[in-house]
Amino acid sequence: MLALLLLSVFASAQVQGSVVDSEGYPLAGATVKWADGTGTTVATDGTFTLEAKRDTGSVTVSYLGFAPQTFQLKDLVLPLDVVLEEAGTALGEVQVTVRDDGRSASVLKARNIESVSGKELRKAPCCSLAESFENSPVVDLTYGDPLTGRREIQMLGLRGNYTQLTLEKRPMLDGLASPFALDLIPGPWVEGIQIGKGSGSLESGAQGLTGAINTELFKPSLSPKFFLNAFGSSMGRGELNLVANHQIGKKLWAGGALHAGLTAGSSDHDGDGFRDFPARETTVGLARLFRQGAGNWEGQWNILALRDHRRGGQLDEPAGGSPRYRIDQNNERLEVWGKTGYFGFAKPHQSLGFIYSTSFHELNNQYGERGHRGSQRSYYLNSLYHTRIVNDAHALALGGTVRSDNFTERYDGTGFDREETTVGAFGEYTFSWESSGPGAPYRAFTAIASLRADRHNLGGNQLSPRLNLKYNPSEGTAFRLSAGRGWRSPNALVDNLNWLASSRTLITEREEATDDPGFLGLESAWNLGGNLTTNVRVNGRDVQLVVDFYHTRFQDQIILDAEQDAITLNLYQLSGTSRANSFMLSANYELFALVDVKLAYKYNDVRQTYRGGRLREVPLTPRHRALATLGYDGRRVKGHLNYQWVGRQRLIDFSALPVGTEVAQPQRSPSFGLLNAQITYVANAKVEVYFGGENLTGVRQSNAIIGAGAPFTGSYFDATQVYQPLFGANAYAGVRWTLQ
Repeated sequence: MLALLLLSVFASAQVQGSVVDSEGYPLAGATVKWADGTGTTVATDGTFTLEAKRDTGSVTVSYLGFAPQTFQLKDLVLPLDVVLEEAGTALGEVQVTVRDDGRSASVLKARNIESVSGKELRKAPCCSLAESFENSPVVDLTYGDPLTGRREIQMLGLRGNYTQLTLEKRPMLDGLASPFALDLIPGPWVEGIQIGKGSGSLESGAQGLTGAINTELFKPSLSPKFFLNAFGSSMGRGELNLVANHQIGKKLWAGGALHAGLTAGSSDHDGDGFRDFPARETTVGLARLFRQGAGNWEGQWNILALRDHRRGGQLDEPAGGSPRYRIDQNNERLEVWGKTGYFGFAKPHQSLGFIYSTSFHELNNQYGERGHRGSQRSYYLNSLYHTRIVNDAHALALGGTVRSDNFTERYDGTGFDREETTVGAFGEYTFSWESSGPGAPYRAFTAIASLRADRHNLGGNQLSPRLNLKYNPSEGTAFRLSAGRGWRSPNALVDNLNWLASSRTLITEREEATDDPGFLGLESAWNLGGNLTTNVRVNGRDVQLVVDFYHTRFQDQIILDAEQDAITLNLYQLSGTSRANSFMLSANYELFALVDVKLAYKYNDVRQTYRGGRLREVPLTPRHRALATLGYDGRRVKGHLNYQWVGRQRLIDFSALPVGTEVAQPQRSPSFGLLNAQITYVANAKVEVYFGGENLTGVRQSNAIIGAGAPFTGSYFDATQVYQPLFGANAYAGVRWTLQ
């Protein structure tokens, strides 16, 4: 019998099975090894496939925090289904439970990364990816102007253009889609977010000058069979999100999601005749197919389609026969992407992966009498190879990228077409060391040295070196240093979309005839930074303290200059100094059982040189910000209170406006505070109901539109200087229904 068993094992050349905990949950990442140390890891669905060997007598299955199990080859029963018990339970020791509060800063990761889980996203209505940052001490979210409704993020004091946004490790809705990218990814679809500060990985490119934000969507093999989120607010906004998943084969999972949103409000709180925010209709659909736990390779394939339509401007026809100022924005997109990973190498630490995508985006916008039309076709391929050198202390990653973007774009009769192609390669070496033992403190050191070389058909050769260092003097403390260079190709129009609706005339330095008039040059910068993350014991609980300091200095930058005069908007390359200093201090503490408090303070000093040699503070960038949150994580009732304080910020210089133009804004905005609250009631394992309020302090900016009385015939018309919310207190309610 034993001979037949061994014969069957070696005939198939594989040992297959699964690894779960005592409650049946898959232990993804567990290791399954032969006695000689060779082996494999467990897939996300809990399954594994181990290459059979004749000269090894046992198989060991292990997972951090669980008691390992060893099986002798003569006792193997296939398939090998293993149930691991927690180490504390098996040894009769005290079991320590760590509660997930939804946001974490690890002392183990080599880079300075803050992770946000789906639990954190449920502390707010979070109907879009943009709104998921309203509770973040790292990322700031602007309030959107009343004409276009665009909301953008700021990170390390700089605009979101300089933060690399990826969706599952590939470029996320960039190019023509970038102005509304964060609004077009529904929050209920998001599984988690990783916010990397400073110089990060070069695997996906060197576009992250200040950092990178990667968003992971729901995985069909790990997500509920069905999920529904319905939401409505007093602003006239309603949204519906549906997610469904199903296993269609032994190794195949299919998933689908649908988002439908409507904002029908016609609020005009200051009586200037313009909507406070655009009406909006949005539809997004996603189909996913995953192949996992299937031998030597895995893969996923996805199709995303969306349509976003916004209508803003004047509510009624003006008196006196003047035309009505209308804003109409239409965005449509189709995107197909996939991933394929190969793990069939002779050595288990080797892997090869490919990420590929193609997309088509079309916009059709109208701002009063000015039209903005554009289309973009993009292709992307990224290859990644991971291995080790000698042992696990030395890891190596290599890769290559090819990207092509074709833009056809026209604004107010002027062409901004361009064709951009980037071919690049990168290498990354990681050295890791750790030491611990009886009576000796835990210590660890990690160094990551990486280099990327790219060839941009219009911008030339670009070299991006980066270095990340981490030292752990103890288990609860990490010191980090980082330095690196990044670069990006800007999008002159969509990067500054909120200015297109003003009365200003756009002037760029490339007025001469060219095949690529939309290309104004590359932007590049060096980023240097340091981080301290430490856990301090207070009253039996840890206080997590995070201290960050980052300095960003531009080599090349497209300067947006609205202060040369009142009739033009000038875009030109930097000549002089442009830099940003950012400091942040945050503390997280479980004040009482199930009661968390988080405090954060941030200081940003951002300056750039304008034409004429003027080094000035960048407008709409507050120097001081503070955040305080209080949360209760009960079994049935959960509550969350959020207070944000925003300091004073410079607005553009209005002294050049024509005489008689009404200017409602000051030269420097006042400081203000915002209060948000939400309560969630968990009825049972399937249903939870939530309700709350935003801007409970009622802060709102009046007369945000300069020259609203005569948008066509007046001497000046502009709505870009928005520094406060344009809506007052807003109540909302919603329901989530989950079928596991």
